[in-house]
Amino acid sequence: MIERIVLASDGGVASAAALRWVIDRVGYGSAEVEVVDTVDPDAADAAGRHAGVEGMIGLLGLFAPMVHLTVGPAASDPLDLLGGSADSLLVLGIHRHDHRGLKIAELALTRARGPVVVVPAEWLPRQGAVVVGVGAEDDVTSTLAFAARAAAERRTEVQLIHAWQTTGTGEIPPEWDFGTDSIPERQQRALAHLARVVRESHPELTVTAEAVQGGVVARLADAARTASLLVVGRSHQRAVARAMFGSAARGLLAELPCPVAVVP
Repeated sequence: MIERIVLASDGGVASAAALRWVIDRVGYGSAEVEVVDTVDPDAADAAGRHAGVEGMIGLLGLFAPMVHLTVGPAASDPLDLLGGSADSLLVLGIHRHDHRGLKIAELALTRARGPVVVVPAEWLPRQGAVVVGVGAEDDVTSTLAFAARAAAERRTEVQLIHAWQTTGTGEIPPEWDFGTDSIPERQQRALAHLARVVRESHPELTVTAEAVQGGVVARLADAARTASLLVVGRSHQRAVARAMFGSAARGLLAELPCPVAVVP
């Protein structure tokens, strides 16, 4: 099945990082990529930004020649992008000083029907692990499949992490309850099962799993400092969005260590 990617671009440095991620993702394989111009029409540098988008389109055709490329109309309202399609991957870049771009990214993370990848402006490709945040409420099927594909393409390992803070009964879902064992032991057993699922579908991958005590965002951000990609599912979606964009959140955004993929 050919992957469909929607690249949101405003011609800026963050969009250039998103473009690099897309090229790294598709390589010389087949994909359908639609580039959507999100330049603010009222911006003083709108003409230059539009030219930047056109330049990025040219680079995509040059470095990913097997891509079927289409160009969407300029989006007067970037919110039109946010619904997206459940079977397409929305990719956009973020820069901590670009307030309009941050708003688009924040809403995309919380509203898009399909997976979203947010790429920090300073990002450059690296060969770290693909880190997966496993939430107790997640149906992890699509999250693990996305992470396993990314790791296989990069020839790197998958690292599963579940962070927990309380000992309340709601912390352990029924399918993770293994009787009288401690909470970390029960969680580790469940994660070990998920690791086996990934290995069965991708036997060439090295897969590790760890249950850690602490805040979800802090633990994932720490694990992602050497990662090539951080992948989270729906249960962590709002927590990650709040951590990057909330009033007390500019710290994580400024230090975002790698691209973040949110997989519904």
